[in-house]
This record gives sequence, structure tokens and C-alpha cells, in this order.
Amino acid sequence: MRLGRGNKLILHLPRLSSKHILGNEVVSRFRSLSSSAEGKTEPAIFQLSSRTKKESSGVMSAVVHEVDKDSEHQRVWLPNSSDEPLFWNEDVVRGNLKSPHNLARLLDRIETQEIEGGRYRMKQYGVLHEDPAEDMRLLNENYTVPALASALRDREDVLQYCAQLAAEDNIEALKDHLRNFHPSLVAARRNARRMLDVKEPLNAASLETIRKALMRMPRRVTQAHSRRAGVVIAICHVNGVPSIILERRAVTLRAHPDEVCLPGGMVCSVADKTIVETCLREMKEEIDGLNFDYHGDDGGYGISVLGVLRCNWGEVHHMVGVAVTPVVCFLGQDLADVDLKPNPDEVAEVFTVPLHSLMDKSQWLYKEDHAPIFVGGPYVIWGLTGYMLERFWKDVLLPNNTQGGIGDV
Repeated sequence: MRLGRGNKLILHLPRLSSKHILGNEVVSRFRSLSSSAEGKTEPAIFQLSSRTKKESSGVMSAVVHEVDKDSEHQRVWLPNSSDEPLFWNEDVVRGNLKSPHNLARLLDRIETQEIEGGRYRMKQYGVLHEDPAEDMRLLNENYTVPALASALRDREDVLQYCAQLAAEDNIEALKDHLRNFHPSLVAARRNARRMLDVKEPLNAASLETIRKALMRMPRRVTQAHSRRAGVVIAICHVNGVPSIILERRAVTLRAHPDEVCLPGGMVCSVADKTIVETCLREMKEEIDGLNFDYHGDDGGYGISVLGVLRCNWGEVHHMVGVAVTPVVCFLGQDLADVDLKPNPDEVAEVFTVPLHSLMDKSQWLYKEDHAPIFVGGPYVIWGLTGYMLERFWKDVLLPNNTQGGIGDV
């Protein structure tokens, strides 16, 4: 972005077209204005990233050969890569974080001032979740009207009884009756039910938590579709960090070239008996090197199917014209030292994004009448993939996450 005539802001977004970026929301981190020796303000240089990119066949790539130890779990695999490990470093909008006028740092400063000023000092925990909008969504999607009406009646009885105790100046009885509603006790009970820590390696209990969360999701009314497909939300470890496997499609593909997607493809009525078979077959075709067999003696390598992410099938079909079913799986092998070989006919890159980055709400952009946009990885993710990833972390990971609030992960 630069300042043109009449102080008009002009965007220069390398590798990102207007199809990638919807509106101005993506410009979420800036470089500060610099001053010339004469004290005049120079045009501001705004850029999405200062990373060094590897260029292949005219297509910009986020691949780097060296990263800090803290970023070694951010892996990338290319179809014709050598044995040398490849990584991605900065996300698409992180850029220069050192400037005091960087928007990300400025928002942290604003938040600190608001908290110190008392505006958010009294944290409210809601019924099911701390975030009011998320609390309402969970209540609407997981409880029937009779159940909510019964809970409202019980809460009204509690309030009327407390009002009576207050009128009688019976403070000790009032305190005793309200003790279980204290925020510290509410937080303790809620955290006791949350068994999923996306910053630590997932164990059998963590996987069972995800499996149960998928089973508890509300069922959706479906209808027959002539065109069906399946995609895999493949959870894995990279250097012990829970992550998701994603692909950047080959530029030679007719549909959605150079865009980020989940592994998967169309259902084959001859070869596939179930949607799970479709997903695993397509992932095998697209990514060579994954271990799909279970070997107990080797520490549990292989793949485990955890369940189906129940989305709003009408919304999915409206976005792509195909009934797409997302299947959630877990890969038992740590991919840090695995030499994956993407199929160059279909896949330009395979890369991973940590689950904790996926759950950071500052990495998501929202625009009316568009699917959510994720900017916390090496490439912008939008459309159906963005929609499904957001539904996965909000519906499955967030309610069971030990860290609680969105963005605090």
C-alpha cells in the first residue's frame, strides 16, 4: 500500500489477489510512517510480510529453509523437494511487529488500557462460554426450547428467592445460596470439564474428547445430492505440536488453482463404499509418505477416524455446488521427520498449521455474505476450507479447550 494522489491509499499485495482478500480487513498490521531528514512525512510502506519467498514457475511460495526453533513445527513439503526440511515462517499479515504503531501491538496497548480502566475488569462467564456471541450460539444449537424454558424457570426461582432473602436482611443465607454462582467457582467447574490442550501433544484422552464432541454435534437435515465429495480434517503432530494438514493446489488445475484446500475429492461410486473411503483414498493419491496402517509396536502409527464434522449442508452446497462431507482423522506419526511427497499433478505444497493458531480469533477476518477468512498461516484460507476450519475449532475444539476464551489460546 502506498499514498497516491490526494492521499489515496493504494494496496500492493504480493501473491494475494482480490479473490484472496475480501475488503480492507486484511490490512491488519502496518509499518509506521517514517520521517525524512527534513522532518517531512514520507509515504507509508505497508506490506503483508517481510519474509523471503521461494519462486517456482512464476508462483510465489512461502517456503524458507531456516527458522527459529520455535517455528520448526511449521513444515512444508514440495513435490520435488530434497531431503532438507522446509518450513514457513511468518503468517500472511504479520509483517514488521517491531514498530510501536503496528496495529497488532497497538490493539494490545488499547486492551491493556481498557482493562486498567475497569471496563473489562469484571469478567462474566455466561452460561456455557465466556464470549456472549459464542454462548448464544451454543445455547441455540445444542438445547431444545423446552430445555431452555425449564432452565429459565429455575433461574427465575433462584432470583425470586434471593430477593426475598435480601428483603429479610438474611445476608448469610443469601451468600450461601449464591456461592455456587461465583465466577471463580463457575470457571473452576468449566475448566474441569475441558480436557483438550491444543498447545500440548494430544493423547488418547484428548482424541476421545474430540470424538465425543463430534458425536454430540446437532444433526442436520440432509437431502440427496447428485454430486458428493469428502475432505479430511487431518490432525497430526509436528515436533509434538498439534497441527492440521493443508494443501496448496497446483496452478495447472482447472478448478481453484493455487488455492488452499483440505485433502479430499469427489466420491467414486465404483471404488468407494463410504465417505470415509473417499477421503482416505483421495488423501493417499494426493500425499505420498503418510502411514495409513496401524502398528502398535511402533508407538501407534497409522490413522484414526474420529468422526464427521456436521456442518450446515445447505450452506456448503451453496458455496461450491457440491455436497462436501468433512471427516476428522488423526495421524499417529509425528511429521517432523517424515518425507512427504505431494502429487505434483494436483498439489503444489503440503503444509501444516498449528491448532492453537487456528483458534486465535485475531487471525480470522469476517465480511458479510462471505465465508470466514484465515490469515494465520503461510497463505490466505477462505471459501469452503475457511468455513469448515472455523466450524471445527468453534464447535469442537473451543468448548473443550482448557485455555477457555477465544484468542487466549
